[in-house]
Amino acid sequence: MLQHALNRGIVLALASLIALVFGLVGSGFVQTSIADEEAEELEAQVKSSADAYNDAISRQEELASEIAQLDARIAELEAKLPAQRERSDESVRALYKYEYDSSSILMMLLESTSVTDMLAIVDSYNWILEYNTAEIQNAIQMESELKNARQQLESDKAGADQAAQDALASLQQAREARERVAARAAAAQAAEQQANQYVINSSSASAEEKQAASAASSAASSASASHVGWSADKADFVDSWAPRIDAYLSGSPMAGTGEYYAAAAWDNGVDPRWAPAISYVESSKGAACFRSHNAWGYGSYSFGSWEEGINRVVSALGGSLYGGYLTREAAATYCPSNAGHWYSTCAEQMALI
Repeated sequence: MLQHALNRGIVLALASLIALVFGLVGSGFVQTSIADEEAEELEAQVKSSADAYNDAISRQEELASEIAQLDARIAELEAKLPAQRERSDESVRALYKYEYDSSSILMMLLESTSVTDMLAIVDSYNWILEYNTAEIQNAIQMESELKNARQQLESDKAGADQAAQDALASLQQAREARERVAARAAAAQAAEQQANQYVINSSSASAEEKQAASAASSAASSASASHVGWSADKADFVDSWAPRIDAYLSGSPMAGTGEYYAAAAWDNGVDPRWAPAISYVESSKGAACFRSHNAWGYGSYSFGSWEEGINRVVSALGGSLYGGYLTREAAATYCPSNAGHWYSTCAEQMALI
């Protein structure tokens, strides 16, 4: 009896030690309310950062249109400027001639036969002065407009680029923080599974304890929370993940859609392996879809193309309902009727990507 108690104490101590190694507290290593609150806060940060980033990208697109208009105006000004400068130069020469040839104007006035003729000569002279002065001012104004347009173009581009970079950095930090939480959850699940395995293998544990530990161990089966790589920008992210997903989907009806998956994962902050893995669980990678282009068993939707379906499903996985990462809670939401099997199969397939 004493030996039984000692053996059981050793098993429990080992389980506790494993829990401490992974920084876990409490029986069963379940998520605490503090962890839940942290996850909710991170979810809110990711959403606000994503919104800011999308706004920055939208602003860049707006500026791209404005910049195109400025470029067109600059090109128009540059095309007109040589001729305008030539006219300006002619105007300067004409003004110079009239200014220093006042005797001819005086002779014209003296030789006029009527007051009407004199007034006509004066009006003509004034018109020539005003016209040529306006030509010079137009040339100066056009040059100034060209310079200001270029400066505005450079300023807008620099501001938009910086705003997009700042928003991207904030979004990456928020996604990395959420990924660390997911990694801790995966570590907790692995620790729980290992601790339960000690109980299952222990000769001193009771049948009831072994049965409970076996059930808990099965539920705790976890995917490896590998580093997704949010520190890269979208182009590098897609270049990194698309070939891996394409290799996984090779030979299936969805072959060649890796770029769609990777781009959608980036846009929505989702582990890029998850949706392809779901397609295996639900339809053997698109080979047995119950609705058109719906390889994920997602609702009762039909999609017009793989791209449309991928974007819709990955967007949903990135929302608060699923959190962007494979977890037991997400599995229970996505497939409540067989969450344990669904979870473990997704985890196995994700490890292949």
